[in-house]
Amino acid sequence: MGAGRAKAQGVEMNIELLKYFYMIAKEGNISGVAKAVHLSQSALSQQLQRLENEFGNKLLVRSNKGVALTPAGETVYKYAENILRTYDKMVGELEEAEARNVSIHIEACHSVADYALPCTMITAGEKYPGRRYALTGNRSAEIVVNVANNICDIGFVCDPQVNINDADIVAKKVGVNSIVLVGNAEEDLPEAMDVDSLLNSCLITFTDKNNITNIFLENLSKRGYSQSSINCNLRVESIEGAKMLIARKFGIAFLPYIAVKEELYKKQFKMIKIPDFDMNIDIVMLHKKGCASHVQDFVDWFADNGSKSFC
Repeated sequence: MGAGRAKAQGVEMNIELLKYFYMIAKEGNISGVAKAVHLSQSALSQQLQRLENEFGNKLLVRSNKGVALTPAGETVYKYAENILRTYDKMVGELEEAEARNVSIHIEACHSVADYALPCTMITAGEKYPGRRYALTGNRSAEIVVNVANNICDIGFVCDPQVNINDADIVAKKVGVNSIVLVGNAEEDLPEAMDVDSLLNSCLITFTDKNNITNIFLENLSKRGYSQSSINCNLRVESIEGAKMLIARKFGIAFLPYIAVKEELYKKQFKMIKIPDFDMNIDIVMLHKKGCASHVQDFVDWFADNGSKSFC
């Protein structure tokens, strides 16, 4: 067994060195390859020398016309292309597998998280198989902070009073959260009512001043009313709590349309119009500039599909 063969058996293959050799052999010169790989000609020559030392054979012979392959170099060149292609394919498949198995953490205002985005997650999962989505409901103000601090990748906020002052956050309106007044369809409720009638009704609101409560109080204030003007006020913690009271005929409530559209379709709930009450809230999607590619994929996909993917 020759010395060259013995050394070749112990080679720890360096793909980068093999790539440099292959490029030089294919181009027939070192200087052009040095420019292409952003190395000095002397540095590239040193890299080539390392590969020759590993194989224990001279692989290239220099001349005024460029470089030529030695018999050993021809053997290495014969296999180098397949090795490099196989390596690139392996790396590509690993990157694809990693992209398929990444997690995206999304936070959204509760109505959107509970009633709209679950279907979006399913549709996105069909678009990007293998990617995992974690969806959490939160207050809009906290979502802004969490996006800024990389606690979540994407946020959906639904509160006109929330300020987004971070220059690193990209904000884009992606839909409207329509807030509608609803009651039990079995009750004798009018198709529309004025503000005085509304305030004399048994109105269900929320214990915490969330975005729905805030925009309702703003509408009252514009008309010269305050919260104390409400005659009967049942306060609950959640949208589901309000829906339960309506189902039991205990009152009426302003709720997101996305949360009650099924009950409206089944004619269990009835929508009541309040003239000149603007209860629409923009849904704004947030993400950091320069976010990871899999996050940007979702952002771009959602920008095209928007609220069409909502439940």
